[in-house]
Amino acid sequence: MSSKKLLKLDLNELVLLGIIVAMQIILGRFSFGTSAVHVGLKFIGSVLLGYLFGPAWGAVGGGIGDLISSAIFGNQGGFFVGFTISAMLEPMIYGCFFYQKPVKVWRIVLATLMVTLIINIGLNTLWLHILYGLDYQAALVQRIPKEIIVPWLQMFVSFFVLQTISRVKIKR
Repeated sequence: MSSKKLLKLDLNELVLLGIIVAMQIILGRFSFGTSAVHVGLKFIGSVLLGYLFGPAWGAVGGGIGDLISSAIFGNQGGFFVGFTISAMLEPMIYGCFFYQKPVKVWRIVLATLMVTLIINIGLNTLWLHILYGLDYQAALVQRIPKEIIVPWLQMFVSFFVLQTISRVKIKR
């Protein structure tokens, strides 16, 4: 498929993108934890953005969702562009694994582990270090237990979400 086709959206697809971004923002409100260790359902929106729209539009949707969420609800500690970058990279990674590909368990496991390692453990810990002046290693030690447990739950939820969406035949 040409890159021109991948970057083109018609009105129906743009509306669906907006609905999923809105859903991601709402799901992001269902979370708990501190600013350093945060668990929520926002990842479902990122999985759907990647699966339905691919890496490019998924990243755009993730970035827009983060900006709108920051504008409406504010962020603890104020707006920080690093977390917007993370919000864009997450659906981009999912899009690389899921867009126009069959739903396979190994894809879900690999994509979730990459998001966990690169974004949640790597970048988000770095952003916390920069934003709050936390010691990087101390923040990492604080976040590791969550990052050992939560991805497996995310894989389980992602599998059922993707199975459901693939059966509904919502395709670009």
